Amino acid sequence: VSPRIWFHSASVGEVTAAEPLIRAFESKYHILVTTNTPTGKQLVNSLFQDRVEHCYLPLDWPFAIRHFLNHCQPTDAWILETEIWPNLYKICAQQNIELKILNARLSHKTLKSPNWLKKSYRQSLQMVTQILARSQAEAERFMALGVNPNKIQVLGNLKFAQMTSKSHAPRPISQAYVLLASSHQDEELHISLLWKKLNRPELLIIVPRHPNRSKRIQKQLKPHFPTLKVASQNQQPTPETSLFLDDRLGKLMPLFEHAQVVIMGGSFVPNGGHNILEPALYQKAIITGSDMSDFADETNLLLHHKGMMQCQNYSDLTRTLQTLLNDPEQCQTLGQNAFNAMRSQQNMLQRYLDHLV
Repeated sequence: VSPRIWFHSASVGEVTAAEPLIRAFESKYHILVTTNTPTGKQLVNSLFQDRVEHCYLPLDWPFAIRHFLNHCQPTDAWILETEIWPNLYKICAQQNIELKILNARLSHKTLKSPNWLKKSYRQSLQMVTQILARSQAEAERFMALGVNPNKIQVLGNLKFAQMTSKSHAPRPISQAYVLLASSHQDEELHISLLWKKLNRPELLIIVPRHPNRSKRIQKQLKPHFPTLKVASQNQQPTPETSLFLDDRLGKLMPLFEHAQVVIMGGSFVPNGGHNILEPALYQKAIITGSDMSDFADETNLLLHHKGMMQCQNYSDLTRTLQTLLNDPEQCQTLGQNAFNAMRSQQNMLQRYLDHLV
């Protein structure tokens, strides 16, 4: 009987991280994927159709967990990132199900939990066979919580395994443009106004993280940009347009591919930033704000390879944009360095496979 591997991926981010591993194992083993969210389920269905089984993870009640495990009978349980469920861990150990945490991370918050909670985590983590940590800092947090160092190995961020192939699309806009991607409240206005001051010949395209904010964004920008064009209203930029709001879902990849410079939103406001690996894959010059805390590993990797520029504030961004747009060669070097940073991680999937098979 071939092993039945169970991946638990709480939501979309964890499903995305698990995807390369699931693809590597789906032809050889029976795969079950559990999620906690409907969006996680949708992603599993769209990535794998009926080649893997999906169900929601039951609540952490002993009878529910036993019923679930007796019904599914996994031989291995692989938990993505951080999901510590005391009953689940205990019953897996009782039933001799190998439990591993992959791409493991632990937040600062966890270490600051009350003592009774930390004790519960510590006891649960004793049931784990192996912790494959995404960085040395994460590994040290697990040790601080009392996990046996022999169980922990630092393999790196599984997210990098995702980034091996990119799709190509025709140029979506004929003008040269700068892209502000995944922007949040206030970033659109601040960055548009500094763009106006720069008075550049290029177009600025804004793709908000949440397109349902479009009406509010238009209201903010229209007084300053009477020629603003909006994609959801079937408008296209003309040579006179300096600002284009693309408020449609799923349009980022072609825009990344053909941009001159990519400004990553969610990083000039305290929001933790967004994924910079996609523009890096397209060899783009990337600029972020100071808060990339949700993507610290990715940011450190690109900074280490001199593959991005990180600005402290909007005036810093104004200077950086002007410099880059006046120096296409520097743009190209930044983009090439970002791509080299990605290439340096291309054996990430193999590292994980070597520890799991």
